[in-house]
This record gives sequence, structure tokens and C-alpha cells, in this order.
Amino acid sequence: MKRSRVVVLMAALLLVSFISYASAESLLDEVTKRGTVRIGHGNSTPPMNYINDKGEWTGFDVDLGSAIAEKLGVKIERVLVDNKTRVAFLANRSIDISLANISQTRSREDQMDYAEPPYFWTGKIFYAKKRKIKSVKDLGGKKIGVDQGSNAFTAAPQEIAKYTDKKPEMLSFQNSAEGFLALKQGKIDAYSQDAQIMAAVAGSLGVEYEAVGGSIWSAGLYGIGVPENESDFRDKISFIIQDMMKDGTYEKIYQKWFGPKGTAPLSINARPRLPKETYGDMLYTWPD
Repeated sequence: MKRSRVVVLMAALLLVSFISYASAESLLDEVTKRGTVRIGHGNSTPPMNYINDKGEWTGFDVDLGSAIAEKLGVKIERVLVDNKTRVAFLANRSIDISLANISQTRSREDQMDYAEPPYFWTGKIFYAKKRKIKSVKDLGGKKIGVDQGSNAFTAAPQEIAKYTDKKPEMLSFQNSAEGFLALKQGKIDAYSQDAQIMAAVAGSLGVEYEAVGGSIWSAGLYGIGVPENESDFRDKISFIIQDMMKDGTYEKIYQKWFGPKGTAPLSINARPRLPKETYGDMLYTWPD
């Protein structure tokens, strides 16, 4: 009798589990039913995502987000995130997509997934007053600023340690604008940030500053963040990005911001492309 009760109880539990699993709504279904996709953007990181003089959200990431929402066939709800919350909000499902110049790192993979492919090549520089600091070695023992939540807080000392035993003093700032102000005021000796962001933040004052050593010290890729364990949604966003790269939508947005006549012209090709020697510089998309 006891055994039969146990069997019946187990069967009931399995049935409840199955019903719960079957009725669980995927994020893709939820977004489609809601009719709105919630995209997290920063508001102080030009030219990627920021608020302009008219109080409007703008930037490369912002335009990319608008195009994604259009391809999804839903409206867009923009949610303010910073370097800390751009990942945390995915984990607690406050947003569906994080499009806020997120460098793809292994540690972040523990908290979120990325759509494929990455959408932008970038690289960090040590930014300092011209002729003040000659090399990365000279940054040993100096005050180095970074954005709060940036992986540069740990990566920058590791890079400097390759050249000197002197450890830098690391300071974090709410955003790059605050960090650049500290640099101008002499409160720090250098600031580490992605090259295109630092150039945009510095603006016309950029002529007074330079990349220490004249080069990028940490190349990386920006990825579009989505919540973990939502493969249907992740793949949908992946295919949308790839389709935009194929149909010219991505290129139009890229030229608007980084082309020769763009808002923030880049001398390098930051598109997520395959090796030129083997694949002719093709954009990275999956075959049909």
C-alpha cells in the first residue's frame, strides 16, 4: 500500500513538473506577446550610447537597438544601465537585451549569454597628456583611472606588470566623462578606456592627449548581451544581427557613426570581420 502511494505521489510530481515546464513561456514568446523589447543602454559613453544636447538617447548602440526592435516587429523600451547594471539587469530579467558597449569576456559568460557574432572590434588605450608619459612601463606607480565596472580595473595592472614591478594606483569613476575631467585636473596620470570612446569624450581637447606608447594594449569585441538559458531568443537576435550585416542595415549605421563623414570617424575597420588573407575581409555571419 505504501509503495503504491509513493508511486502515485511520484507520478503526480512528475506531471506537475511537466505541466510547469510545458507552460513556461520562453523569452522570445514573452517579448512577442508583450509587443515590446526592453533594451539596456548607457547614457554617458559616446559615440556608443549617450544622451545628446536635446535630451535624446543616441549613439551607435542606440541605432543598432532600434534596428533590432524593428526586425523583431515590436516597440522598444530603453532602460538606463551603467557598467554594473548592464549585466546584472539581464540576470534579474529587468531587461531583455543589453546593448551598452559590453566587451566579451569569459567572466561575463557566467552571468549572461551573447548573440553571435560580436558587433564591433575595439581596444583599450592608456590616455595621458602628450609627452608626459612615454611608455607603459612609466605607468608603474602612477594613478590610473577606469570606469566603474570595467574589466580594465584588473586588466590594466596586469598589463603594466609586464614592464615593471611598480604597481599603479587604480581609481574608478562613474563614467568616462568624470574620468577625463580628473585627468584634465591632474588628479590622475592616465585613463584607460576603449579608443573610440576616449576620443569622443575628449572631443576637441583630444589634441592635447595621446595614447601611451601609441597603441592599443587590449583588443576585444563588443557583444550583445541576452539572458542565460534563452536559446530561442539568443538565436533570434543572432540571426537578426547577421541579416542586418547581409542586407546593408549594419553598414548604414556603421557609416553614420564611424565612416569618413560620420559623427566619430575611425581610421581603422572596426567591423566584426573574418581574416582578410583567407576570407577577403568578409563580415562574420553563419551560412544559411
